[in-house]
Amino acid sequence: MQHAVGPGTLLIASPTLRDPNFSRTVVLLCEHDDEEGSMGLVVNRPLGTALDDVVTDLPPRPGQVLFYGGPVQRDIVLVLHHAADIEGARAVGGGMELGGEAEQILDLLRGPRHARARVFSGYSGWGAGQLHAELESGSWITCPATTHFVFEVEPEAMWEEILRSLGPRYAYLTSVPLDPRVN
Repeated sequence: MQHAVGPGTLLIASPTLRDPNFSRTVVLLCEHDDEEGSMGLVVNRPLGTALDDVVTDLPPRPGQVLFYGGPVQRDIVLVLHHAADIEGARAVGGGMELGGEAEQILDLLRGPRHARARVFSGYSGWGAGQLHAELESGSWITCPATTHFVFEVEPEAMWEEILRSLGPRYAYLTSVPLDPRVN
């Protein structure tokens, strides 16, 4: 069920993708330009680090964790949110937005609507034509992004749940072992 690739596309790693940075990941594509390159966030890999350990302006809140966005610029944080009405945010599709005015972002993370936001360390990036080549080689399966998958499905179950939602053609991939040589 491949669809046109652009912001708001989920890239689901094929079991054949061997890069450990992306094994069994789901990436939300946030920017895409065949000539400029692409940028996305791995949305199913929590780091196990409490968010308030990283963003010191936040009160402690159990379960609010930092996510691994990708291997590029791990020293920066990016905030993905939905239904938050943040000034200056950039739409990425599927009702989701990235970034925006810093104080409004902090208010969102402090408030009762914090579940509408995820904070990422780093991002995933592709140079001009690189993502296209990876798609052509079968490294990624694509589908439209939804807030349900990104914000409501448990990150550890997301890869399998999305593949199963795409029908039997892709559901069987969930049974492929991490290392097919042991099959």
